[in-house]
Amino acid sequence: MSEIPADVSALADLRVQAKANKDFALADQLRDQLLDLGWQIKDIPGSYELTPRSAYQIWKAFTEVPEVKINTPYLAIIKVDGWLADIQESTNALLTFSPSIEVVLIDVSGDAEVGVGVHELAKSPRVHEIHLGSDPGWGLVMRTAAEKFVAEFVVLMDPSTLLTSDPIPQLESAFADSTVVSAGWRGALVNTEDAWRSVDDKGSGEVDVLLGYFMAIRRESLLATDAPHPKAIFYRNADLELSLLLREQGGRLIALDLPLEQRRHRGYHDSDPAIRERESKKNYNRILTKFRGRSEILSPRR
Repeated sequence: MSEIPADVSALADLRVQAKANKDFALADQLRDQLLDLGWQIKDIPGSYELTPRSAYQIWKAFTEVPEVKINTPYLAIIKVDGWLADIQESTNALLTFSPSIEVVLIDVSGDAEVGVGVHELAKSPRVHEIHLGSDPGWGLVMRTAAEKFVAEFVVLMDPSTLLTSDPIPQLESAFADSTVVSAGWRGALVNTEDAWRSVDDKGSGEVDVLLGYFMAIRRESLLATDAPHPKAIFYRNADLELSLLLREQGGRLIALDLPLEQRRHRGYHDSDPAIRERESKKNYNRILTKFRGRSEILSPRR
């Protein structure tokens, strides 16, 4: 391994202290400085590892990424926070079962091993890679990726989701109805009797909200919604807000029984519980502030 310069080690030590102080903005700035100096940092229990920056490009911000025209009707967007084995399994299932889908992996992990793994997957002509030096959050990653990668439909997808067959025929059937703007796996109805404080799972059919495990959206409809809140950094409930924004436009959302299965949902189960609950609550409070009581945007109750 290359000898680590003293100034690089000093920055890495400062980043450890910043994370210990829960100053995550400073920790991200220090990670960017390390990248500028040609080093990637990987957190390990009680310490860190530094490795020379890889050959793939790491963008400081999504605004720097050029637009890409996709050659298939569908683009699956997967945010990569870590857990490389899950990313590999989920991506390979997409490539195996659905020839009408290309994939873009948005790597925000800051982990050299994960970055290399994503780079290897991107050797497939149907896989694109974006490596970011910081994590702008689920909403902005998904929305900006849809802006930069031009396809008729975008699929917001969690790496815990694994295809077992091709879902495209069912999606195509749903989207044959021009009033349907989004279709996906697992949906729910807002519980109005609970003053919008919860949602109830629903089977196939029209729903108020779709969950972000596998959520296909007409790109033009997605880009017509309001931009995600800049402080919405966690995925949980952000998919509900996006769903209601789509319904606010008058579009219909359809839940389908798609050929998918879900493995361990690490974005929830393996995230910091305090951060998970705090940010999920913030996301849901924004939903209540914007939408509570607006029954006219909900799906018909039968």
